[in-house]
Amino acid sequence: VLKCYSSLTAPFIIYMKQSLAILSLAAAGATALREPTDRPNIVMFFVDDLGYGDLGFTGHPTTKSPTFDKLAKNGKILTSWYSGCPVCSGSRSALMTGRQFVRLGVPGVFGPTVDDGLNLNETVVGKQLRKAGYKSAAMGKWHLGQREVYLPGSRGFDRYLGIPYSDDMGQARATPCKNDSFPSPIIGESRWEETWADYIADGHARSTDSVNPDPGGEYLPLVYQKDGNTTVLEQPLDFSTLAQKYRDFATQAVEDFKDDPFFLYMPFSHVHTTAGNQPERQYAGCSFKNSTKRGMFGDALAEADWIAEGVVDKIESLGLQNNTIVLFTGDNGPWMIMGKSGGSTGLLYGRASGYWNVGKGSTWEGGVREAAFAYWPGQITPGTRTAEVASSLDLFPTATKLAGLSLPEGVYYDGKDLSPILFNDEGKSEHEFLFLYGGHHCNGNGPSAVRYGKYKAHFATAPGMSGCSGCHPICYEPLMLFNVDEDPSEAYPLAVNTTTGPYADVIAKIMAAKAEEAKTMHYGTLVKAPDQPGEGPGKYGVCCDRSKNCDCNGAPSF
Repeated sequence: VLKCYSSLTAPFIIYMKQSLAILSLAAAGATALREPTDRPNIVMFFVDDLGYGDLGFTGHPTTKSPTFDKLAKNGKILTSWYSGCPVCSGSRSALMTGRQFVRLGVPGVFGPTVDDGLNLNETVVGKQLRKAGYKSAAMGKWHLGQREVYLPGSRGFDRYLGIPYSDDMGQARATPCKNDSFPSPIIGESRWEETWADYIADGHARSTDSVNPDPGGEYLPLVYQKDGNTTVLEQPLDFSTLAQKYRDFATQAVEDFKDDPFFLYMPFSHVHTTAGNQPERQYAGCSFKNSTKRGMFGDALAEADWIAEGVVDKIESLGLQNNTIVLFTGDNGPWMIMGKSGGSTGLLYGRASGYWNVGKGSTWEGGVREAAFAYWPGQITPGTRTAEVASSLDLFPTATKLAGLSLPEGVYYDGKDLSPILFNDEGKSEHEFLFLYGGHHCNGNGPSAVRYGKYKAHFATAPGMSGCSGCHPICYEPLMLFNVDEDPSEAYPLAVNTTTGPYADVIAKIMAAKAEEAKTMHYGTLVKAPDQPGEGPGKYGVCCDRSKNCDCNGAPSF
């Protein structure tokens, strides 16, 4: 404006500058009027397929994760955080609802062209917090149904940008970088069905999800939602520019929502492996390729850290850090069959299993125990840590409490409020028994394992996703018991297939709790939302233009 009116006098320009300064102070004051604990902003970093051993703050020697490490150091590290499921959709549904995914009827994994999703009568965090005046945005992998009616913009979130499912469920482009040592990906070289078969074989997905071929499942889409409108920005999307788009979206959301309490949910598409047409089945933008000593996985994780850095910097630049709690964890353990591209379980290697594949898809510690921290200046004591049991199930009740709300009536919640362990240095977990579903189970259904104080009991065990040679599921009568405070590597069982001995009392309490769990557990079913215009068999996938077979951005650039 000032450039357009170059003839304005200097006094008037000074007046305008002073007026703008006053307006800026007033805007800052609007935020400052809210006390730090009055409906604090909530940021949830949720990294895809991240292993317990993948971060600097959990001991990896060459990982570059300075933002995550700094937040962990200046907050509270939660060393016993458990996923709600050892695979993707189940984990996210537990996080978003505070309920075990089996109560919801959600499969372990939704395919990219399914006709259903998380039931519409389930309240997710974004919708819950809206009751307290929160604005909300989601960035990244949603994976609770890709039809518009199931996406974040229809579930209480004000805006969304992301890939609506795993980044191996379709092919993508990657614009080459200068001095790129990797070949450009070739569209058509690999299909998502190659890995989808593993999900079905391991019981995490439904074989019927791929009955009706849909070109919407061929290419990864980048979906944007705002003000009730949904747009496919790219298909196939470009991995070389994805992180910049994510960072810009997330920081803009913080800027736009700064005068309101906000919930920023960031389920990163990183560091899940991709379809086979990407080098090493991983990706990173040009600024991060070959930037770490850890190869392509390390580059991808460094890029995710950079996205988070942008959000933290924006929060601090706006003076919102004392009004904002930041939580961090992963959705499940690493997909170990993917080798160096799939992450690391660290010390959670399930030694008693006798095999190496104890990550994603299993309820060994490596599959469900996640790196985690909480950060909130002035409220959480910096440089602290706790081994008290926490879970992704706990986000919903914790966010509800922080927002000054009550849990919805008539709904059974498995999650607990984390406040006692977050804000009290000697606080105790409200989880007496935390049951773990989604691994192998016997006798039809039921939990695979349970955490009880320092103890963990397996009712059944099996290798992680895609299995391994000579590995077999095992059912225990009644259980196999570990002290995972002393033995997080699950190397030394305290009891196997017995109810007697020195741990008889512990075993009896666990079995009694399992019986009570069975009484409260209702295994849900999914109710398909009515078809919307243009939908039907073979037409449920996200598609930019069906006349172009959902290929609107062409083959990779060379």
